[in-house]
Amino acid sequence: MNCHDFLKNKKHAKIIEICLFIFLFLVIFSRVFLETAVFAKRPYFSYFVATHHCAWFTFVFFYFALCARYILGFKPDKIPYLAIFSPVIYVPLLHAWISGENLKLQYLRGDFSKMVTDIFTFYWFSERDSYFFFEMIALLIIFTVLSYIVSRSVLRTLLNIIIGFYGSMFLAGIQFFGVAPRTKAVFKIHTVFKNHILLSLIYFTAVIITFSICFAPEIKALFKRDMKPLLISLICGICTAFTAIFVISMKLRPLHIADFILLTVLWTVLVSSATVLKKGTTLPGNRFFPALFSAFSLVLILGIIFRDKVFV
Repeated sequence: MNCHDFLKNKKHAKIIEICLFIFLFLVIFSRVFLETAVFAKRPYFSYFVATHHCAWFTFVFFYFALCARYILGFKPDKIPYLAIFSPVIYVPLLHAWISGENLKLQYLRGDFSKMVTDIFTFYWFSERDSYFFFEMIALLIIFTVLSYIVSRSVLRTLLNIIIGFYGSMFLAGIQFFGVAPRTKAVFKIHTVFKNHILLSLIYFTAVIITFSICFAPEIKALFKRDMKPLLISLICGICTAFTAIFVISMKLRPLHIADFILLTVLWTVLVSSATVLKKGTTLPGNRFFPALFSAFSLVLILGIIFRDKVFV
């Protein structure tokens, strides 16, 4: 069997997809660990720091993926191959290692004009995020070259740079949400959770939204194929989540509206993903993402239940 026949074989193609996604998340987790535990000025790696940062990087990946699909016409079965370029996120770590300086990366803050300036200058003048400069330059070059190779269109390439590249910098670079009242975020959220837990829940929700948009045709086909069990699991997930969270709020600790919404999403994703995992999918990697979303939901739920110092 030659290489072409190997890639054409569906079983082998699924194995390759799963391997690429495993590679992606190994890269993401290792970047998070090295940034927060090894190269940080003050190591702050922890349970919810890991979930927050991993969810952030995953959100950015799927935002790039949906832009590639709907702007450039990238085929869904090719999206796993975007993972090959994920090691570009090691650039700030390499810079820190070579220079001997520690990292203290953070979201963009300050007035709107300063944040816009930082974005369009690739963080070069940012006091704490200048390490991002070389990563952003590398990303822009890769983004531009791949966009043109895929689309063969200057217009689509420019559109993807504006919406995909700069759009991700706005959506993921600016700290839109934080725990009220002591936060510099754009939107101050009233919540019982500490900052990293809140952001873990927010970015995990963002992952689910971007993933659902990116693979909307496949998800729609999945519901058409197994409408009844998936609809039942979705309804049961929402109802049981709302009931359980309401009881917790009444008996243990009063929750805010944001807590209700985010925890309902979390539990619903767990139940729905577990159902999809059993049924199988036509998504890239087949059962990989239902398994990942189930596992990540469980990690967050167990962390909230059993970890100390969870609440504000």
